[in-house]
Amino acid sequence: MNAKPAREVLVAFGAVTLVTVLISIVGRAPPLDEYVQLAVAGLFLWTAVQLSQRQPDGLARYGLALGGLLEPPEHPPAGTKETLIDLVLALKRAAPLALTEFGAAALVAALVFPPFVLGFYLFQTPSRAFELQLPTQLASYVLSQLIVVGLPEEALFRGYFQGRLSEHFTSRTRVLGVSISLPALLAQAALFALIHFAVEPRPERLAVFFPGLLFGWLRARREGIGAGIVLHGACNLLSDVLVRSWL
Repeated sequence: MNAKPAREVLVAFGAVTLVTVLISIVGRAPPLDEYVQLAVAGLFLWTAVQLSQRQPDGLARYGLALGGLLEPPEHPPAGTKETLIDLVLALKRAAPLALTEFGAAALVAALVFPPFVLGFYLFQTPSRAFELQLPTQLASYVLSQLIVVGLPEEALFRGYFQGRLSEHFTSRTRVLGVSISLPALLAQAALFALIHFAVEPRPERLAVFFPGLLFGWLRARREGIGAGIVLHGACNLLSDVLVRSWL
C-alpha cells in the first residue's frame, strides 16, 4: 500500500478546509458575502486541477477531463477572439459526452428521487399541502448549481480525492455492480461532510455524507465526474424545491 496518495489528500484537504473557513469568515460582511460561493468554487476547482496535473495524464486519470474542457490546450490561444473560438470548439467536442452524462444522471435521479421525496415527507411531516415553488431566476439557479457548486465539488472530492485515495486503498469491492475502492468511497464522503461542518458547525450538515456516497459511486460507474455534476445540481434543486413548496 502506497501511503503517499493518502498523505497528499489529507494535506490538501486540511489546507482547502482552512482557506474555505477563512473565506467564509471574511465573507460574512457585505459586499464580500456575494462572492463567498464563487471564491470557494474557484479554490476547489483550482486545487483539483493543479494537484491532478502533477500526476501523469492526471485530468483523465481522475475523471476531470470532461471531454477536454478542463485540459489545457497544446497551443494556448492568443487574444480574445482566439480564446472564444477555442472555447466554442471545446464545447463542440464535449457535447456528445455531455449528453451521455446527462442521460446517466437522469436515470439515477429517476431511481433515487422518489424514495428521497418520501423520506423528506416522513422526516419533516409538513403541516401544509405541497404547493410547487421554484427558485426565482430558475435558469441562473440551475447554472449556478452546475458550474459554481456541482463542478468544483465533484472535481475535488469525487475527482481528485476519490481517485487519489483509490491509489492508496487498492482493493476493490463490487457495489451495485460497480467495482470500487470502498475505503476511498467512504473517505471522500467523510471529507465532504467534514468540510461542510467546518464551514457551518451544525450536526445536520454532516448529512451530506450520504449524497457524497451516491456521487462517489456514480463517479466510479461513469469513470468521470460529468454525471455526478448533473446529479449534484439536480439534488440541490430538488431539496430547495421541497423546502420552498412544503415547509
